[in-house]
Amino acid sequence: MILTPAKIPHYLLGRGLITYDSVVDGDLTITEKTLRNRNFKVIRRQNPSLFLKQIKNWDQQSILTLQYEATCYGLAQNDPDFAGLIPLMPKYYWFDPSQYILVIELLDNSENLADYHTRLGHFPADVAALIGKRLGEFHREIGPKVKNGAKDSKFQKRIPWILNLHQTNPAFLDPLSAANSQLIGILQRYPEFPSHLNSLQNEYKFSALIHGDIKWENCVVYKNGGEELQVKIVDWELADIGDPCWDAGAIFQSYITFWIMSIPIAGDVPPSQLLDKAKYPIDDMLPAIKAYWSAYAEALQVEGKQQQKDLLEKSVKCGAARMIQTVYEHMNYSPQITPNAICLLQVCMNILENPKEAVTDLLGL
Repeated sequence: MILTPAKIPHYLLGRGLITYDSVVDGDLTITEKTLRNRNFKVIRRQNPSLFLKQIKNWDQQSILTLQYEATCYGLAQNDPDFAGLIPLMPKYYWFDPSQYILVIELLDNSENLADYHTRLGHFPADVAALIGKRLGEFHREIGPKVKNGAKDSKFQKRIPWILNLHQTNPAFLDPLSAANSQLIGILQRYPEFPSHLNSLQNEYKFSALIHGDIKWENCVVYKNGGEELQVKIVDWELADIGDPCWDAGAIFQSYITFWIMSIPIAGDVPPSQLLDKAKYPIDDMLPAIKAYWSAYAEALQVEGKQQQKDLLEKSVKCGAARMIQTVYEHMNYSPQITPNAICLLQVCMNILENPKEAVTDLLGL
């Protein structure tokens, strides 16, 4: 069955997820936003709202990714070892393994971090610290518990795909935008990129369950019956047994990307001469970046200064590699790679070439 707004009330009624009173009283507003998946918001005034996700393309990869997400929700709901995931995720209601439909809580009055920061025009340190704390607790207390027996077998242990992009023949990527074809050409043209990406592959550790796709768009803030902000992490489709540094570094890249993409780069003016014109300067983000990392490192409880230093530098390098994926995602439908994307690649290269300098001079840590 392919979900449509007309079919959703019947589907939810049949599984006891809504009542007939909700339908009769008109306490249902259903909106659809289909992107990579079919996504539906079921908004209710008198009862909890719901979010439904169904795969759009019935290929093996789409099926697997939704199954990974459902597995994470199922572990949180049914396995005491993973109860600590519950505060980090929306409430789980249902997974239909035959129709590939996931039903979770739709957080009322929520917004993702990208929208939140854009609306505010600044970067609250307390929100950054909350994300660092939640992510650090997940990586310390919960993530390692998946590495045993049947739980381990539920995941594939994949290297993040972007670390292999430079080894890919563009002819085998279909569809591929012209901009992303240019991106692959850049990665293959400059030997520094393959060298650093290969090193990250070799350093990558399969040590814990990770989210795998941390970015501001997947971090949701909301107020739950009070004035204090809460945070949830959504879209667990790329969850896998992997390296926690990949998650940790992704927050760094979110700040850097937000900065670079706000620079009005045009014409032949070198980006270095335009940094002061950024709508969102990196200097304004440094207190939040510091608060995030301090909270993350404290929650992770890493012992020894050298271990903490190594963890930070590796996370920063992973964040730089994640920036390449961000360029790929932004250029997915573009006929030409943009100056801002090229600038982001240059910053990525600078970080990979000298992560120690990036830690101190760029991120202020």
